[in-house]
Amino acid sequence: MRYFHFAQKIDKMNQLFFKRKAALLALPMALSILLPACSHNPADVAAKWTKDIKNKIIEDASKTPDKTVFDSAHQQLTLFKDGKKLKQYSFAKRENADESEKAIYDTAMIVLYSDDQNFQLIKLPCTPKSERTYEGVAYKGNRMGFAEYQYCKKALRETGFHYNNLNVGPWTEYDSTGKAVETKDMGNDDKLNTLEAIRYAR
Repeated sequence: MRYFHFAQKIDKMNQLFFKRKAALLALPMALSILLPACSHNPADVAAKWTKDIKNKIIEDASKTPDKTVFDSAHQQLTLFKDGKKLKQYSFAKRENADESEKAIYDTAMIVLYSDDQNFQLIKLPCTPKSERTYEGVAYKGNRMGFAEYQYCKKALRETGFHYNNLNVGPWTEYDSTGKAVETKDMGNDDKLNTLEAIRYAR
């Protein structure tokens, strides 16, 4: 029962974060409006697909869980509804200078699941060992679509696109103030047009 209440507390802290992040996914689409581009620009297709999929995952994963399971061997807390995963939290033990201190665990990864379990929204938050965060969509375990990395101080660090875990299309790096400093074309951006064929089952 205590894990259930703990999970609810974590949910409240992260729901607001995911809603705010949804607006950032519109950035590539907004920029494309200002630049001459074909209506089927691969980056536009991927950005729109990612935003739509992300919003649907958040909606499905926001259901009230009826079961929670804590795996002490892997330090994972999983929330279920009707036998399906809603969310999963993975924890990493923080290294303490003083071994006599009580162990402290940081949230190392958060995964939200679609109702059919095929799509996941993955977030790697900041921890004492990390310098950046990650957020992106996966389909059947493979990273797909628009991806965003941030410095732990919230400024953008890198944005780009994945297709079956590969970096494709334009990738932009930012400095610590969030200013774009370099954009590289990773190629194979035509693969991004195929994302529209990957449908979200309801």
